[in-house]
Amino acid sequence: MQMRCAIVLASTITVSAACSTSIERISADQAARGLAFLQAARVTRHEVEARMGAPVAAYESGRITTFRLIRTDSGYTPGPTNAPITLVVVYGPDEVVERWGLVDRKHGR
Repeated sequence: MQMRCAIVLASTITVSAACSTSIERISADQAARGLAFLQAARVTRHEVEARMGAPVAAYESGRITTFRLIRTDSGYTPGPTNAPITLVVVYGPDEVVERWGLVDRKHGR
């Protein structure tokens, strides 16, 4: 199961890369700005979608979802489907977030 998750995450990054010249993983410190709620002990799918809106993509029958974000002065906020930042969220069988990460597509680098 972990291997499939890694493959889906790598595929997401690769697909994003096809439209840009470079990709950067955003550090946990940077990611916490505006997304601190994801660091709580038991964040549910419902809580994520209430804050982020509907996911732009889902993999493994919805176990992995992605959201597009933009960076603001106060952190990160949901953005249009072509926004440069992708939030990837992995849920456990109990619909609670197991892990998450941010990927930033850098254009023209």
